[in-house]
Amino acid sequence: MCADDGAGIEGENVLQVGRPTGSWHVSGVVAVLVAVLVIAVTVVAGHAPTSASAATSAAAPSSGRFTAVDTARVFTGTVGTTIVRVPISGRGGIPSNATAVVVNVETENPTADGYVRVTPAGRDASVATQEFVAGTTISNLATVRLVGGAVQVKLSAGSATVFMDVSGYYADDASASTYTPLANSRVFSGTVGTTPTKIPVAGLGGVPSDATAVVVNAEVSVPTATGYVRVTPFGKDATVATQEFTAGKTVSNLVIAKLAGGAVQAKLSRGQATLFMDVAGYYSTATTGSVFVPLDTARAFAGSVTTTPQQIQLAGPVGVPGNATAVVATVEVSKPAGAGYVRVTPYGQDPTVATQVFSAGQTISNLVIAKVSQASVQVKLSSGGGSAGLFIDVAGYFTDGAATSGLGNDVSYPQCGAQLPVGQEFGVVGVNDGIANKINPCLAQQLAWARSSGGGTSQPAAALYVLAANAGQQAAVWPTSNVDPSGTTVMSVYGNCAPGANAYGTACSYMYGWTLAYNDLANSGVTAPSSYRWWLDVETGATWRDGATNVAVLDGMTDFFATKGVSVGLYSTNLQWGQIAAGVTPRSALRTAPNWVANGPTTLAAAKAACAGTPLLPGGRITMSQYVVGTVASGQDWNVACG
Repeated sequence: MCADDGAGIEGENVLQVGRPTGSWHVSGVVAVLVAVLVIAVTVVAGHAPTSASAATSAAAPSSGRFTAVDTARVFTGTVGTTIVRVPISGRGGIPSNATAVVVNVETENPTADGYVRVTPAGRDASVATQEFVAGTTISNLATVRLVGGAVQVKLSAGSATVFMDVSGYYADDASASTYTPLANSRVFSGTVGTTPTKIPVAGLGGVPSDATAVVVNAEVSVPTATGYVRVTPFGKDATVATQEFTAGKTVSNLVIAKLAGGAVQAKLSRGQATLFMDVAGYYSTATTGSVFVPLDTARAFAGSVTTTPQQIQLAGPVGVPGNATAVVATVEVSKPAGAGYVRVTPYGQDPTVATQVFSAGQTISNLVIAKVSQASVQVKLSSGGGSAGLFIDVAGYFTDGAATSGLGNDVSYPQCGAQLPVGQEFGVVGVNDGIANKINPCLAQQLAWARSSGGGTSQPAAALYVLAANAGQQAAVWPTSNVDPSGTTVMSVYGNCAPGANAYGTACSYMYGWTLAYNDLANSGVTAPSSYRWWLDVETGATWRDGATNVAVLDGMTDFFATKGVSVGLYSTNLQWGQIAAGVTPRSALRTAPNWVANGPTTLAAAKAACAGTPLLPGGRITMSQYVVGTVASGQDWNVACG
């Protein structure tokens, strides 16, 4: 559902309420009801009235742990625009149970401009591992999910020699290492030449003495000759290249390097250059770190970036959960207006580091293993960069197996057939299919999804929401007595509904709301309905009349649900609720019901701040805050558990 304070409704549908026994007036005019919840925001409703259990600390699982290997070449061959399958398991120390591999991909002397794409075997997503210019050699690190022990590689144009060097793998192995992401910081700055330079890393930038491997971004600045840099475990000088460079041009590449004596070493093949190393995290045998979950590489962001820091939420669109501690992604900068560098850091942090250096008009990529803050990273260009296109392709994420994000999602009939969010801690599902007398055809499937939520927040794992409206004389059917669809006579605080001068007054409006709720339960097929909270979706996109009759409808819905042991909540915005209720106070339990507020397309931080806002009703309390990542029409709804 989606509340929209000014954007208007997304679509209109006829509302027809099931005709009760004997006492309804049929009008030739039909009522109008908005197809989806739209309040300058997007919303969902919750689950069982009981709260989920609080999160407890736990050791990370054994799956997705990392083992560093001495860098070794596993593939050399000519690659063109036809896919080449590359077996990895069984080579370079990679075992058969590896789920993902860390591999440096070097494209040498391509015959045309283009890009190389390395993806899981059998998957050919529209992503780029690294861009290249005809006749030049360039590398990029990649973390790739293994399918049948293999990956695949192809070029977008021409042909080239491709080299693949592995430096580690992820597998189900309790003795292997977990990952701890860090805020980016510089651990080395110095001149490096053709003689190996020892670079101590343990004890710097948050890397402990027991670290088994380290993630560093290695930048080669203004080299005096064309060649390559090699970063390997200290004392090991494998015949591999970390990144190629051209004399006078600066370039970076991410490195996951095994530590030997707490150190790595670096050397150039020719000349000398200033080398900068910025640490992003480390691996260790600690059981409290994070483990890796590989994904089929997919594009999570395509847009523009400037010199102003920009928040990019990565949770949700491609399978990254809200409690991810870090993401593995290829960041591509396309055709920047000027020379400079791109910086990718945890959201809200802006350390003086560079993810990749670029020239004006150049397109270039670099892998990042970026710590996540508020389910987001932050991206900006340096002052000389102007603006550029930016693409982020996610290959997986890290989770510590214990931390909770406090985030959930809401879904309804527009998500039928679509991939539902993963990793949510609670879920809210729309009961209706755009109009009140139609049921969401995917309700059962989506409710099962919600029940699978992780829990650990103040919200129940699953909840439901239903549409509310007050059609009045526009209704196809309208009550004319206090007899409900089951034939039961209802005792109402608003008195008796009857034809005549007050046929559309508060008494009959109450019965209209009662019957809306009756039909929701009768037609939805939800078993044990009292085990869920049912939120009333109240927004101006639906048909409403005056405050007194509008509130009477909501009281009727609330009171019917109460007869079935169902607790309700109120979803709206303060602006829309003020317009619909017009200062009238409910007479039912809705007066003190929990509030779910919609905030529209905004940030997680803003949604959290809204938890402390003014409740919709003086007796209520804000327990959920909704925000949209993307646009109201096409974005993903997220919800914060306010506690």
